[in-house]
Amino acid sequence: MPFFGTSTSTSRREHRSWFRPSRERKAGGYKAALANPNTTHQGRRHAKHELHSMGKSAHVPFMTKVRRTLGLRNSRTNYSRSERARY
Repeated sequence: MPFFGTSTSTSRREHRSWFRPSRERKAGGYKAALANPNTTHQGRRHAKHELHSMGKSAHVPFMTKVRRTLGLRNSRTNYSRSERARY
């Protein structure tokens, strides 16, 4: 009789293809990290390195760099918030 918190495991593992990480989705996450203003410099450097090792482009548009430096957010998001705030 097993104690609480212990589980019996089977030696056979089920093959679940949908749990394997997709290379394209992984690359998309790294691309998003490059454009995310909340990502650290070290995190962006790691994402760039991983994209290059995958053979993907790590190009970040100039305006994205400017907006990140100045702390600007998407203007459409700010517009939507100001529209929603009216009573």
